[in-house]
Amino acid sequence: MSRYVISDTTVYRVPDVAAVEELHQELLDDGSFQLVGFSYKTKQIKAKGEVIEEYQVVTAKRVFNEEKDPEYKVDITFEVK
Repeated sequence: MSRYVISDTTVYRVPDVAAVEELHQELLDDGSFQLVGFSYKTKQIKAKGEVIEEYQVVTAKRVFNEEKDPEYKVDITFEVK
């Protein structure tokens, strides 16, 4: 049976907007997929009404194959470090 990865959506946590921009460029430069969606939100951790930490949550959608005519076998792996 043939299986083709069409697309995936990955959510990242990064420390700041500079890291968001770096990740965005890294994904744009990767030739193994087309980046079709990219967005981020600023999140805050508060204690006693004060912001003690801020971070960014990034959502990226990547397309690897066309649904009607897939060409490439794609193996997506994640490594926990």
